[in-house]
Amino acid sequence: MKKLILFIAALASVILIAGCITGKKVEYTKVLQVSEDTQLYTAYNIWYEIPWQISSINYHKGKIIPFGEPIKILSIQDNVIKFKRLSNGHEYSIVYYERFGLKPVEDFVKQIFTTKDRKALSSGISTSVLKKIKAGVVEKGFTKKEVELTYGPPSPHRTHNKEGKTWIYWKNRFATMRVIFKNDKVESLIL
Repeated sequence: MKKLILFIAALASVILIAGCITGKKVEYTKVLQVSEDTQLYTAYNIWYEIPWQISSINYHKGKIIPFGEPIKILSIQDNVIKFKRLSNGHEYSIVYYERFGLKPVEDFVKQIFTTKDRKALSSGISTSVLKKIKAGVVEKGFTKKEVELTYGPPSPHRTHNKEGKTWIYWKNRFATMRVIFKNDKVESLIL
């Protein structure tokens, strides 16, 4: 029995070390086609409960890192994107789930980070709507752009076509919410 336990422990160590050595590292500068000194920003609100374990599903629960927030990408290794918020120095990790995102991590990086600051991202949006977006609130009459800044893009495994009339979002791991559009504006929210 003791030999079996030692064997399992040794095997687990080898697997862990091999996983660390062979992990896929992604160069964000190549993916985003920017230089290292290019300022990057969040492309939409990122919701989180645990800063080092943010889901790429963007569950609408917990705190919000607002869209247009200046960030610095620290690393992209396998399915984990580590970045720092420049306004407060806090570090975060997003765990990307390709089976839900339906695209490689490189495409997700292009979706979640941008070279556009808050002013550029919110061009043409009224001050009252901006206040709601920053608070994570979507209301009837919001445009698709305003919904995406607030909630992020809908998860592709539930919303196959962003040109469609219904976008499905995850409130948490077990509950979804539908945003119904008519003429590019929110007609209703179904919780």
